[in-house]
Amino acid sequence: MLFAGSMLNAQLPAVAEGNEQSSVSIIEKIVNHTQISAEMRAYYLLGLASAYLYGGDKASLEIQYTNALYQPGAGWTLGTSEKLERNLSSWTDRVALEEKTSGNPKKSTKDAAFADEAITAAVNQLDAASDQFAKVSMYFIASKLFQKSGNLEGAGKCDKFLQDTFQTCERGAASDEKQIKAVASVLNSMAYALIPVSIPDGKGVPIKQVSSFTDETFKDSEKLKLRAIAILDRLPATADARRKAHRDLVLWYLHFGKDTLADAQKQVLFELVGAKNDSILYPQDGACGHLVWWETKPVMDSMDCGMG
Repeated sequence: MLFAGSMLNAQLPAVAEGNEQSSVSIIEKIVNHTQISAEMRAYYLLGLASAYLYGGDKASLEIQYTNALYQPGAGWTLGTSEKLERNLSSWTDRVALEEKTSGNPKKSTKDAAFADEAITAAVNQLDAASDQFAKVSMYFIASKLFQKSGNLEGAGKCDKFLQDTFQTCERGAASDEKQIKAVASVLNSMAYALIPVSIPDGKGVPIKQVSSFTDETFKDSEKLKLRAIAILDRLPATADARRKAHRDLVLWYLHFGKDTLADAQKQVLFELVGAKNDSILYPQDGACGHLVWWETKPVMDSMDCGMG
């Protein structure tokens, strides 16, 4: 599945004849498109590289991205910071898992150079990024894409940045909440790659079964999750990210029949929330489709959605 297809809705009209800057590569066009943030430029550059490495046609991608670039409102925004974080977390899950399950793309050395150029340009944009969640997540994505293109030096530089950032958080030297959340997200993606189980928000939603794995694999995945939680535990008790990490680990342990470990995590969650009630493991439906977490009393919906 091409990342570019979902990102740009895959419904772009054909490029107009005589489009401005037609002799300039799409990579340069994105880099020079300063109407969007450095984070968004990096996001689309990595999307371009990913789509190409996974089988996209270079000429078609040039048309798709050029049209999106020069048509206002054609998709060069991902809305709220929360939505961007969800998209990036899903993407880090995918690239982490793909590293474990698939080989390198069948691209020639010449073809891989185009992907490398886009990934390198994305990393350069991240130097100016202020959103730490986006920055850390996209360094991880860039590392995995560099590996797929065969650029181990580029991957190594990204990994060095990530390890330094991990150590900063684990030493307690990080003060940026988004950086803490991003490091935890990446560690959880690494755990997911070992045992690809996602914990749903809603009650009664089935959890996907995975094929057999060894005790060693379980321990390795668990260690990554516990590292992530140890970092999130530096946030205030009221932080949703901290609470939800413990909640998800409760259900993760229960899924694998580790009841004692699940109960220990549940007691931590009860302390964070200030309520000893299993109902807090699942959110309630709030107004306009929003989920309400950590409430034991029924939530009353008194809003008229869509009424302005």
